[in-house]
Amino acid sequence: MSTNPPDQDDFQQDLESGPLRREGFTPRLQHNIEDKIRRSERIKIKVKPLLVATGFGTFLLAAVLFPWSSLHTRSDAAALLNSPVPAEAMYSSLPAPVPISTALLIGLRTEHEPAVAGGTDGRPKGLRYSTYRTMLIAPIRGQLRKTSEGEGILMPYKQNFWKIDSLKQTTKMGEIRYLSTHMADQPAGPERPTADNAVGAGAGAATGTDAFNHVETLLFAGNQYLSIAESQNTWDGTAARQGDRLWVRTLPQLKENQGRVLPFAKKPAAADKNHVTLADLYGAGLGGELARIPRAMQGVPGEITGQSWAIQRESGRWVGKVAETLPVSAVSPDRYVVHDFPKELPDKVVNHDDLCCTWTDIHAAWPEATDALTSPMNDMLVVFEDGKLKFYPYGQAPGNAPQLTIDLQPGEQLVMAQWATDHYVQEWVDKVARYLPERPMAAGE
Repeated sequence: MSTNPPDQDDFQQDLESGPLRREGFTPRLQHNIEDKIRRSERIKIKVKPLLVATGFGTFLLAAVLFPWSSLHTRSDAAALLNSPVPAEAMYSSLPAPVPISTALLIGLRTEHEPAVAGGTDGRPKGLRYSTYRTMLIAPIRGQLRKTSEGEGILMPYKQNFWKIDSLKQTTKMGEIRYLSTHMADQPAGPERPTADNAVGAGAGAATGTDAFNHVETLLFAGNQYLSIAESQNTWDGTAARQGDRLWVRTLPQLKENQGRVLPFAKKPAAADKNHVTLADLYGAGLGGELARIPRAMQGVPGEITGQSWAIQRESGRWVGKVAETLPVSAVSPDRYVVHDFPKELPDKVVNHDDLCCTWTDIHAAWPEATDALTSPMNDMLVVFEDGKLKFYPYGQAPGNAPQLTIDLQPGEQLVMAQWATDHYVQEWVDKVARYLPERPMAAGE
């Protein structure tokens, strides 16, 4: 006696019941991941995901991704559902995880409270500042390892590596923290003088109408573009004033500009030509779209020109933020609010910034996740969660621990994610070891 094949709805309900019911495993997630893969294959033909050869069907399941290619046919699914085997045995029969062959050079930023109080007695108020670190994560003898770590941001640029450091000068004018860059295999050259490089009595010792504190913060580092925020506090003789500016610069522009710090009052924002505008990336016809962005305050003539903008991290991807410059006030000669930029950032600005699936899918499987990364070869998933970096290979069975976990500093944020594949992995391991201290391996690693 023959039986009719099960109804599709019943089949889906069966798949979601019993031993396969786990957080994150839903038809919507399956559809989203498959759709993401199809779109990625159409747009980036040159990228050859390792998992295409094995069907590249992966689900976010519990706190990991695991292959579900064995569940694609009804006959396989029916056999699986009818077999009273423990979950551990069932998962052990699934295809092995795809080995990680990609390396990740990751840059992180930690913000600190002001080192200088100020704001009274003729001293400018202190500013929050950031420190940076770079790590290289690479497969060593089949296991993912942190091979190097060091201060500052080490980034690939063309055929070389460059170093970006945050330097501090304490002068009789105030405390100045600025970004400096040089080729990693060359010593840092002599720094250009700031507004006044005569060393003062100590941090916060500056007084008078010319005293100011200045901080430059690196928000994003790509393979050539950098997003930088500038903040400055001054003392006008009676009260403290604060100004803020946003710029996107290329690495050569940063090198040309480094150390040239003046009070904002002596260097208007309009005089800074050493930066990348939105029109440089999208063309002069962008004015209409910028004009349609709603202004922050009704009746206040804010200005959005595309000169001032930023690249910021948001929900697992880099996005553009355009600054609306507000009218000068008594306490803030330079101030702005940021708006979402209505266009995707081009690949030359943020390359290899595609997640395996949507941020909603990531957050459904890792409710505490604050950020995530996917390698361009689709063999590694990195999740920022619970103050840690967690590295998973695609195809790892649910419930297993990450292949590598690294502690984050409180409030540490992503600044840079650069990927190496193929023969570049070993090349990066060797070169980065010369520029950043190598992490000694424990016995048995």
